[in-house]
Amino acid sequence: MPGQQADRYWMRPMGLDDVPLIAGWFEHLEDLAMFDRQLPMPLNSEAMKAGWRETLAETEPRSNYWFTIDDRAGEVVGIAGLQDINYVHGDGVLPIYLAEPVRRKGIGLRVGAMLLDLAFDQLRLNRITSFYRADNVATNRLVQAIGFSEEGRMRKAWFADGKHLDIVVIGILASEWLARRDNLASSMSRDTVVILGRAAWGARAWPQVSADELKAASRISAAGGI
Repeated sequence: MPGQQADRYWMRPMGLDDVPLIAGWFEHLEDLAMFDRQLPMPLNSEAMKAGWRETLAETEPRSNYWFTIDDRAGEVVGIAGLQDINYVHGDGVLPIYLAEPVRRKGIGLRVGAMLLDLAFDQLRLNRITSFYRADNVATNRLVQAIGFSEEGRMRKAWFADGKHLDIVVIGILASEWLARRDNLASSMSRDTVVILGRAAWGARAWPQVSADELKAASRISAAGGI
């Protein structure tokens, strides 16, 4: 509707102080089993901090970049990143997790697009890989919308809920993303916007919005402590 305020979310580099909240999310066994193939049971925040500390303290060239997704109140509502980056082969993996209350709003699609821009424009990678459980319908819809191609399946390779499930392996090349991104951006509603950067002059937005909108977003960010 004309004059309606966009639903804005901000990406920022993740810190150790964010881990206790994430530990709380992953006490939900179904979410944990969808997101992390390596972790079959929940861990407390101190155990999770120990696991994240080395990842977040890496020096350049880093093999992992992780971001939180914050709402306009400054509350963390998701995490996403580029991990297992291999600069020799130009490859990396793209994981995204959103807390249940903000799912099905198009945030994951915009975050994924932002991360692909960073992977190909900033890190000079040539492809991004990801994988997911074959029964994960939401992720399947998301990666198809972004433009990933299914490249194969690892049969019965993910154990969850007492059964073995296939893993779907997907990938997208830099050239494929370049050919797709403008059409994807133009098709997106501006009702939901994901922004990387808190200063208007240096921020990026998915989908792109006007300079005035970025300035307004930076004022919200400053006021909300994001």
